[in-house]
Amino acid sequence: MPSGPSIIRGPSTPPPLHRTITDLLKERCTIQPDTLAVASLEEDRQLLWSDLRDRVDGLASGLAALGLSKGDRLGVMLGNRLEYMEIFLAGAELGAYVTLLNYGYTAQELVAALNVSRCNILIATLKSSRYNYQSALECLKQEVTSLEHIVILPDIGRRDVQLPAGSDFRPYQDVLAGRRAGNPSTRPAGSPEDILNLQFTSGSTGLPKAAALTQYGITNSARYLAMRMEITPQDRLLVPVPLFHAFGLIMGLCVAIVSGAGAILPSEYYDPAAALRAVEMYRCTGIYGVPTMMVDMLSHADLAKTSRSSLRFGLMAGAPMPDGLLNRAIATFPLQNVFANWGMTELSSVATMTKAGDPAVKYQTAGQLLPNMAAKIVEPGTGHPVPWGERGEIVVSGFGVMHSYYNDPTRTAETLRIHREDLDSGGAGTDPSGAPYRWLHTGDEAYLDADGYFVITGRIKDLIIRGGENISPLEIEARLFEHPLVNQASVFAIPSARYGEEVAALLEARQEIGKTRPGDSEIRSWVQQTLARYKAPAYIWWLGDVDQGVPNTWPTTANGKIRKDKLRELGKRLAGATRRSVL
Repeated sequence: MPSGPSIIRGPSTPPPLHRTITDLLKERCTIQPDTLAVASLEEDRQLLWSDLRDRVDGLASGLAALGLSKGDRLGVMLGNRLEYMEIFLAGAELGAYVTLLNYGYTAQELVAALNVSRCNILIATLKSSRYNYQSALECLKQEVTSLEHIVILPDIGRRDVQLPAGSDFRPYQDVLAGRRAGNPSTRPAGSPEDILNLQFTSGSTGLPKAAALTQYGITNSARYLAMRMEITPQDRLLVPVPLFHAFGLIMGLCVAIVSGAGAILPSEYYDPAAALRAVEMYRCTGIYGVPTMMVDMLSHADLAKTSRSSLRFGLMAGAPMPDGLLNRAIATFPLQNVFANWGMTELSSVATMTKAGDPAVKYQTAGQLLPNMAAKIVEPGTGHPVPWGERGEIVVSGFGVMHSYYNDPTRTAETLRIHREDLDSGGAGTDPSGAPYRWLHTGDEAYLDADGYFVITGRIKDLIIRGGENISPLEIEARLFEHPLVNQASVFAIPSARYGEEVAALLEARQEIGKTRPGDSEIRSWVQQTLARYKAPAYIWWLGDVDQGVPNTWPTTANGKIRKDKLRELGKRLAGATRRSVL
């Protein structure tokens, strides 16, 4: 184990690119104009790189004719469809801040997000297979004073959009065909330092926070990820995760632009059957997903009849991948490599990742830093690094760190800090330009192993503190996933008058013919075989026990992450009715 403080830097080569995403699209069209750029299984459509460039130029011209220009905010609230890529790239060509909106927003949440971002143009649908936005959109201009135009796409499966009589909505096709702003090449060239993208961070309270990500951060994040995963133009990437999040947009679409791989969108909203069909139809080589998606696909009845021989690697992000689920994915798909990683929206996706060929034991880590990034493990909330191998808060500096929280200097200053400790002996010092490091305080807890791989131990706020003992939910979840009859597990804290907090678990049973669900004592014994007695869940509930008040489905974000805040609320309510103690 290295001695000294937990300070680490990624490789210094290759150096970062100073290119915009528009530059990279033009380059892709020169290198491979007639290969697949993006395909949508549900829409039964696909675009070659040359087709994509033509449509992007047309849309940029149409948006410019509506008055969109550099620094304006272009909102997009859509499910996964081909137009998402067009809109993102057209906004980038104009220098607008492409503002990604969660398709699951309520009317109130949509208004709040649009007002925070001061959005000028919104592109959406009136309705989809899952949502009806019409009433919310009809009132929007009255509640969002910055909003000038609302552009409407037809629902997937329809050729034309049916606009309400008397509305001032504009059809997307009309804007795409506008082309009244002159040749796009005459527009001022953007800079890599420009803001490109506003993404709202999940799990925030109060007013939403919009992380402002730059061209420089996004293009280099996509480039280094493509290099780490050894992606080439021959690859096809299954992207079932939402495009309004960094996982889908940057790790999916932008990685495709940088590498020349094809991006495959199986469905508007996540559907495991559609994802499996897309793997076979498009001969996908890479499969993306969060753990809940992997569970769904691995458990789906169509898995056995789906050809999966084209698959080469998997990218799991959004939440740690428990060992039992990881092993199932590797063996069943099967996969030569699974790329574990760690990051957050404010870092332009991920900052660490494993490498092809890493030993299996490293799959339980989050990998090593990407090139040209620096990190410290510090005493939470400070700049003081802890000794190597000890737990603390991850703070990160480098190309991927966000510009700011858009129009929110107070929360920006709370999260992005310059550490006085950097000037002290043993500190991290300055970045390659000689400027002091800007450290992003992540709120995630981890330690560095002997080889400089990050081992994530959880969110600092999610730690269970039982009688003075700090307990990581992740290690208990990892053990529960190893049980042959547990399909999914989430561990969280329940308030306790005696201990402050106690361990609770919500489990999803795996359906095995002839086998019954294990009892509470069996689950606790299973945990205690490898972990301390006090880490065994005091409370145990099973998904679908509706007679006890347990829902049939997991509470998740639209990204597919299990919402621990909702589980804690559920647990408090259930604990008031039933006490299942390990004592």
